[in-house]
Amino acid sequence: MKDKVNIVVGICTKNVEDTIEGVIKVVDRGLNDYFPEKKSLIIVSDGFSKDRTKERANKTVTRTEKLVLDQVGKIGKGNGVKTIFIKAEEVGAEAVALVDGDLTSIIPEWIKHLVQPILAGHDLVAPFYARHKYDGVITNNLAYPLTRALYGISIRQPIGGEYGLSAKMVKKVLVHPLFPAEFGIDIFITTVAACEDMKMIEAKLGIKSHDSTKDYKDPKVLLFPMFNQVTGSILDLTIFYKDFSKGKVVNKNIDRIGIEEVETPEEVVMNISGYINDFKSGYKETTKKKNIFLPAEIISSLDKISKSSGVEDFNFPIDLWAQIVYHGLNYYEQRRDRKEGILEILRILWQGRIASFAIETKNLDAEQSEEVIQNQVEVFRGCKEKMWK
Repeated sequence: MKDKVNIVVGICTKNVEDTIEGVIKVVDRGLNDYFPEKKSLIIVSDGFSKDRTKERANKTVTRTEKLVLDQVGKIGKGNGVKTIFIKAEEVGAEAVALVDGDLTSIIPEWIKHLVQPILAGHDLVAPFYARHKYDGVITNNLAYPLTRALYGISIRQPIGGEYGLSAKMVKKVLVHPLFPAEFGIDIFITTVAACEDMKMIEAKLGIKSHDSTKDYKDPKVLLFPMFNQVTGSILDLTIFYKDFSKGKVVNKNIDRIGIEEVETPEEVVMNISGYINDFKSGYKETTKKKNIFLPAEIISSLDKISKSSGVEDFNFPIDLWAQIVYHGLNYYEQRRDRKEGILEILRILWQGRIASFAIETKNLDAEQSEEVIQNQVEVFRGCKEKMWK
């Protein structure tokens, strides 16, 4: 490529033959509608699809130059993103945007709001979607309250998927020793931006719908592996940046721009009894293991919760959950070799907290449910001051 590229939009794909053509066309339109004077490049980074994803991506006609590449390394979203970053740095891109290849709600304005702030001097654009109160169970009950408590940033959806990055930010993450191969990539990008003093902004993108949502109906298919990978990255990053996270953190409110008129998100049905049953059976199994890292008083509380008789009596308090998370961090700081066991215990107990959150907010509207989530932030902050210093 002879001329320097101003903008790269990267699309990560894996077996998305039904949606990839539509995503590419919207990206192409967004680049041509909003940045016609810029030289742009669309990069499709494919995770070794076994369907016709690559064929359809190659055949999609665009006004913008397009590359379809096999991702570097083993299968995983992080490696798909790394492939895009390597190429973006190679062509000297000023701004890089990331979007998923299975999106069904993407519109050209997304490209505008992910790229424009970067060209104006920001280093990271994080997405903000309109979501149902039961959507984002990892975000609402772990990633958001913990990230805000540890690093002070108000990024509401730190594992959102779509991002805009400056060349400076791309360079920083590419040389970072903790660049993850899999789902931990989103929390990695957000955390590095927070700890490396990057200039951040949020972009309201409306409703996010994507084809892989169907995999969330059975948590074991996608949600459990995602929890392990995201939380594994959180553990590693918190230790890596412990001088930052253990210090006095200044609350940093991030500006939010983007789409104002938003439809009501589709309702997400929560299988509360299913999460309770999985918590109870998983907890019963973990108590047989000698390496459980929690103190006796917390185990006593968990014993009582695990013996509750039904949904009406189930209560897994947020302060208990926050203490458990910090005990996990403290234990991991001492015993890195126990990472898989820590993740397993956290995942099992997280299911109990999800169920309790759903019960607490069952009759609340979106605004009231958000107040509960913001209260969780305050609880995580209070625990951080006592338990992570």
